Amino acid sequence: MDERIQTGVNDERGGGIQVIARAAKILNLLGRSAGGMSLGEIAQAVDLPRSTVQRIVGALEEQGMIRSEGAGGISLGAGLLRLVANAHVDRMTVVRPWLHKLSEAVQETVVFSRPTGIQLIVEDRIVADRELQVTPRLGQLDTPLYGTSAGRALLALDKDEDVKALFATESATKQKTSVSQRLLNQLVDIRKTGISSDHGELIEGITTTAVALDTVLGRFAISMPIPTFRFERARDTYIEELLRCKAGVFKEIGIVG
Repeated sequence: MDERIQTGVNDERGGGIQVIARAAKILNLLGRSAGGMSLGEIAQAVDLPRSTVQRIVGALEEQGMIRSEGAGGISLGAGLLRLVANAHVDRMTVVRPWLHKLSEAVQETVVFSRPTGIQLIVEDRIVADRELQVTPRLGQLDTPLYGTSAGRALLALDKDEDVKALFATESATKQKTSVSQRLLNQLVDIRKTGISSDHGELIEGITTTAVALDTVLGRFAISMPIPTFRFERARDTYIEELLRCKAGVFKEIGIVG
């Protein structure tokens, strides 16, 4: 192929990829915006010329991906929502391969759970084939969220005032619970490290380490209940693999802050 033609093809491909990346960046930005944004606000946020943003926004609007209602009313459109609705993707379809990958990497049981009110529901588990197995039961746990490492990881996704409000609301309608200063201190540490752990609190002799994710498919936690003697031997490896799993899932469906 003529070198000039090859260069032109490469430029076209590179330009196409660049446009797609910029369009995705704009869509992600609008997805995080509670209300509409103006062209100028978008251009400043994505660090692109206003004219470039205007062309991309115009193309996306033609396809129904976004809608424009006046100077400051650019927001996600119904076309994008229809694509999401037709995708037929549930969170387990996305997450289960990562659970298997994590379990295989550490040869330990991996648990998937989600919050419901102030309780935790274990929805899935990958049980490792070990001489000493940990097999958590499926379904709703009796222990409040703050009594489990996965639950505390989920609570740490919220601000302290929101955690207090959650338990205050639930206490008024169901059971008497309160938020202690000890819990709030634990949540501060979890927010710093991204890791929540308990050492035999839920099951004697078992250390459970968990991470939580806020995603477009809901909030959930991934945890590993490990016999404490095994956990202490390879603590850094377990945590490293758990964080690697979290990063992989987040890249696919995570909500950027």
